[in-house]
Amino acid sequence: MSGVLAIIDETGSQRGDLLVDRMLTALARRGDSTEVWRGEAATIGGTRFGWEMSDGFGGRSIIVCDGDLVVVADASIYYRSDLERKLRTRGVMPNGESTADVIAAAYRAWGTSCPLHLEGDYAFVVYDRARRNTFAARDFMGRRPLYYTRAGGSLIIASAAAAVLEHPGCSRELDEVHLAELVCASSAGADRTPYAGVKSLPAASSLVCDSRSLSVSAYWRPTLDLDERARSFDDVAAQLRELLTSAILERTAREGPTALWLSGGYDSSIMYGVGNEALDRGGRARLHPLSFGYPPGDAAREDDLIEEIARFWNAAPRWLSIDNVSLLADAAAHASESDVPFQHAFENWLRALLAATRAEGCRVALYGDGGDQLFAVSTIFLRDLFAGLRWRELKREWRALGSHGVLALWSGVIRPVLAERLRGVTAERRPKMKVPAWMQREFVERHEIEARGADVEARFATGARGRAGAETIASLANAIVPRVLSGLSALALDHSMELRAPLLDQRVVEFALRRPRAERASDGAVKHVLREAGRGVVPASVLAPRGGVKTGALTGYFERGFRSDPDGIVSGAFSAPLLAALGIVDAGALQQAWRQYKSRDGGGGSELFLAFQVELWLRARMPRS
Repeated sequence: MSGVLAIIDETGSQRGDLLVDRMLTALARRGDSTEVWRGEAATIGGTRFGWEMSDGFGGRSIIVCDGDLVVVADASIYYRSDLERKLRTRGVMPNGESTADVIAAAYRAWGTSCPLHLEGDYAFVVYDRARRNTFAARDFMGRRPLYYTRAGGSLIIASAAAAVLEHPGCSRELDEVHLAELVCASSAGADRTPYAGVKSLPAASSLVCDSRSLSVSAYWRPTLDLDERARSFDDVAAQLRELLTSAILERTAREGPTALWLSGGYDSSIMYGVGNEALDRGGRARLHPLSFGYPPGDAAREDDLIEEIARFWNAAPRWLSIDNVSLLADAAAHASESDVPFQHAFENWLRALLAATRAEGCRVALYGDGGDQLFAVSTIFLRDLFAGLRWRELKREWRALGSHGVLALWSGVIRPVLAERLRGVTAERRPKMKVPAWMQREFVERHEIEARGADVEARFATGARGRAGAETIASLANAIVPRVLSGLSALALDHSMELRAPLLDQRVVEFALRRPRAERASDGAVKHVLREAGRGVVPASVLAPRGGVKTGALTGYFERGFRSDPDGIVSGAFSAPLLAALGIVDAGALQQAWRQYKSRDGGGGSELFLAFQVELWLRARMPRS
């Protein structure tokens, strides 16, 4: 990962050395080496750490000048040989090995359509000095952040909101609506940040700006496009196996070992088996497994499964103990360092894994994000069966799930469908996400927090062919996803590493979006095609259906750690909340909800945690009065 900075200003009045230095200093967590290019109407800057200048990362050139194009990129580009073959047909080849060279060539070949041909994790800016045009884009899952603003006659783009805020023309006023959306985990607000003057370029989107206008548009959207070809299940699984092999090999480190965070679930274990088989064929070192151990009886414990998977490959994982990781340790310090509020409950869990991975000598860690979104679906598909009058199939699936009686069927399947139809008749715009009762109702209604979320959820459902399809689309396109993924990338960079998710490879994602729901969930089991793809490289006992029992659940760890409230950090944050001063929450109701949760008389821990996290972030930035 690198830091990206672009200041486009025809007058040159806001691009002095001191300003550029301040903005680059705000990107210091993204690199200690800097480059700056200055032109008549633009200044382009970038930062990068030394270890990222080797092959397989950003490369030696932070900024590339290719004819009239100036490119700065924060990128890891995969499938480069495929890309170069396509570039050759266009009569274009990169002038160097860095990712910025590759992006410059792609832009020269395809112009503003180049993101459709780039596969990887990236955020970049291309400045065309002949045409005085600026183009920027972000990868399809949003693993690398990009922020921007228009300030007077200037366009400012950077990898951190803090760098954009350094520009004197950028307002530091808070965006209270977005803060509320963060607190209630709304699907809306993909282009917003906690600052009213700073926009986020959404995932899978590009920006085009010239002297007259600025436009932002999506170049990719997840679409369910079922493959209707008659193919055997074995052939489909073989295709997925091939795709996973390529995705893993593309993401392994060019030099040195590659780690894999191994759990006892299907996703990481199949990645481990498929990856090791491919690495063996190529005569390369196998993946280094790292795992968390949990005490007997803990719902997160998968120690025996992990040992079985490792033995299958004659390996021993590097074990970490959950007893050594406090959920809330240094929470205030972490919040103060975050560019924007980081929505992840298990930040210290991740930090511990990253530190252990780096201690193993690894610069790259693979992890299993994506399996649940792509290859499983919740029991919401039962509602599709009921609504579609497929009652015989509903009966069979209900029994396969271990049917829990007529009342459970009514409350979990039938009543929600009837309620949805009633809302359709009354045109009521209510989202699936629930606004916590301790948020100020007047604020929620005045700013249409629920309606905004409902509108986005409705877009997810358009063309999704039912509730199960809408759930899959939402799991990929939700505004929370890129915030979390870019936050994970930033944590990894703090440990001089990159985190990579082979299951979120674009080819794998698009394959999964073409597969029918029955391969995701049916007959009381999930991930049918993914499990078949792991046949022979993972113990059969690990791949077997688990009867609806979810393993590896971190709920217990979260609840113990959050309720413990070490040094009263949560109670202190909620004692006089800035969120209440901004009118977003009711202080008394929030405090009461926290007391009930802490004493185990109430739920809603995840909502309270989000409020706690945003509150800590605000306290690090707002003066107290």
